[in-house]
Amino acid sequence: MRQSGRGVSPRICLIKRMNGESNRMAAIRNAVRMLIGVCLSVLFAAFLCAQKASKPLPVFPKIKCEELKKMIDDKAAGIAIVSNDPQGSYDEGHIPGAISYPWDETLQLPIPLPRDKTLILYCSCAREEDSLDMAAKLAKVGYRNIKILGGGLLRWQELKYPIETFDKSDR
Repeated sequence: MRQSGRGVSPRICLIKRMNGESNRMAAIRNAVRMLIGVCLSVLFAAFLCAQKASKPLPVFPKIKCEELKKMIDDKAAGIAIVSNDPQGSYDEGHIPGAISYPWDETLQLPIPLPRDKTLILYCSCAREEDSLDMAAKLAKVGYRNIKILGGGLLRWQELKYPIETFDKSDR
C-alpha cells in the first residue's frame, strides 16, 4: 500500500473520515431523538393541563327567590342563608337571617357555616359568579348540601322582598 505524506494510507484516512462522520451523524440522531422526546413531553403535559382546565365546575342546584321567601316565611329549620358579598355590602343590606361569609380567593378559616343544613349562597353578581365559586370551594372541603339563589340579591330586591341592614353601632 502506498502511504500519503503523513504516513497513513488513503484508505485508513477514508475510514477515519467515515467514522468521524458517522459519529457526528449519531450525535445528530441522538439530539433529534432528545428533541422529539422533549416535544412529546411538552405536548403531553399541555394535554393534561387542558383536560384539567376543561373539567366542568360542579353544578349546584339553583333555588328561586320565591322559594326562599316561602322557606323564610315558613321558618324552615334546615337552611342557612349565606351572603358572599363583601362585609360593607352585607352591612348595607342583606336577606333577613343571612350569615355573612364574603367571597375571597381562599376560604377563610375556620368556616363558620353549619354542615348539617342546606346552604343557600347568594351574592350581588349578575350571574352568581362569587356564589358559584364559593360553592365550589366549600364542596372541596366537604360541604355537600349547597344551593345557589338564582338572581341573587339583585333579584331579591327586584321582587321588593325585605332586606335587613346592619347598624354599625351594634358592633
